[in-house]
Amino acid sequence: MALFRFKLTVILIVMLVLIKVPAIAQHKLWGSNLLLEGRVNYGFMINHHLEMKIFNAHFPSYEINLGKETYGRQRWQTMYGYPIMGVSYWYSNMGNSKLLGSANAVFPYVNYPIIRNKKHELNFRVGIGLAYLTERFDRLDNYKYIAIGSHLNAAINLMTEYRWRFNPRMNAAVGVALMHFSNGSTKTPNYGMNTSSVNLAFAYRLSKENGYLNKKIMPLLYSFEFPETKSIDFSFGTAVAVKDMGSEYNQSFMVYSFSGSVMKQFSFKSSAGIGFDLSYDESDFFFARLNNVAYKYKSELLRFGVGPVYQLSMSRLSYNFGVGFYLRGKLAPTNSYFKLGLQYQVTPGLYANLTLRTNIGRADFLAIGLGYKIPWTYRGKAL
Repeated sequence: MALFRFKLTVILIVMLVLIKVPAIAQHKLWGSNLLLEGRVNYGFMINHHLEMKIFNAHFPSYEINLGKETYGRQRWQTMYGYPIMGVSYWYSNMGNSKLLGSANAVFPYVNYPIIRNKKHELNFRVGIGLAYLTERFDRLDNYKYIAIGSHLNAAINLMTEYRWRFNPRMNAAVGVALMHFSNGSTKTPNYGMNTSSVNLAFAYRLSKENGYLNKKIMPLLYSFEFPETKSIDFSFGTAVAVKDMGSEYNQSFMVYSFSGSVMKQFSFKSSAGIGFDLSYDESDFFFARLNNVAYKYKSELLRFGVGPVYQLSMSRLSYNFGVGFYLRGKLAPTNSYFKLGLQYQVTPGLYANLTLRTNIGRADFLAIGLGYKIPWTYRGKAL
């Protein structure tokens, strides 16, 4: 009898746990607005260099996405029209090419709405993450694959899509996407790989819709956001990068850079101004000796550039864009350069950044660094 009571007690406890856990999980999911999505892409490689025409092929790629609909918990979500945030896993066999191998990528993304109503959306997605390519350039075994010299690379995904909510818990989407792989010249060669595709997706909401999605909350003003004061920001930072040219020259080179900017914030989203860059690239001295380029002082090989900069902010995280023109640098590869970066505001003053510099579409270096921002308020009160 005692054994029977013990078994009955255990059964009742197990039943209560099994009932309670799903209830708790469902409650959490009910407020999470999670979307599980599968996407099929079909496209081709963009041959942006003559040597890559041998890789002409059409091939599919596949995505599994886990996204979350925002409702304005943070002010930037409201200012950007309540985007979908998520993470994606992307895979392709790259046309079953033995030279290219296959590609795997994982990247967080933000899907920004351009036009939206209850059933229809036009969105633009930006995703930045990491990719692993099973094949890379090897001067003995894979010498025709000159696109990328490393297995691990950055993955950048851009997509425009139309989304149709045909069911309270289901929606479909069609889009056009661009996938880019590059290691930022941390290991050469690095022409990069670009694939263009059209796609079809189906998404399923894992729980009931959060009621806040219809209420659209506007939160209080947070730190690191535009306080409607009149101010100019002075920023200064340093960064370091590595160029691994072991495949071609059996050497690696360091790049040290110092940058600064004067910027004015015009809205919750946007800041613009003028920036400068001073960089010391050890590879310039190597190529000067290799090509018998004469110079009297080392400073002649320092690169100095100036140009406009623009920053698009989402609370602490920002996208940075810049165009520069070299005013100095005897071995500067071009007259101008482009900068694309991510910046994270650690404190109101201190920030960390990751910046890619390119010359006419070809990566020069990928640098990581720290900087400090000093605001000068000439109207209103500072934060």
